[in-house]
Amino acid sequence: MFKRIHSNRDPEDTLWKALHQEFSGYFEKAGQRFGSICLNHPRVIFGAMIGLLLFSCALSFTVFRHPGKSSAARPAMQDQQPNKLKSQHPLDDGFNRILEAGSALKQTLALKGRVESTLAKGRLNHADSIWLEHALDTLQHLQHQIEH
Repeated sequence: MFKRIHSNRDPEDTLWKALHQEFSGYFEKAGQRFGSICLNHPRVIFGAMIGLLLFSCALSFTVFRHPGKSSAARPAMQDQQPNKLKSQHPLDDGFNRILEAGSALKQTLALKGRVESTLAKGRLNHADSIWLEHALDTLQHLQHQIEH
């Protein structure tokens, strides 16, 4: 059950080396053929590249275009929050979340500085106590906003 298995495999033989030995000839022939085509027909290849670029531009402005939806087609959830713009692209949503988290962190640091300066006073009056409670509530709200 615990018998050691001895292998006579050469440690220099690796998967990459075996694949290289098997397929390197094909890749060399394909590279030489592609190089000769590029040397013999450079204008055709350049024209094909420009044509593909123009075709890509045409597709991006026609077929793959996502126009903004009209205000009548917006869901009710978006009408409840007019300040927050909902984007259609998933990366935009990620960037918006990053910017909101950065803004919340900036507010947190500002509140922290004000709280520390308030606590550094010798005596706190009634207004200071109320403001500190409000600041703690705001910090909890910001923490919840950052986490979600």
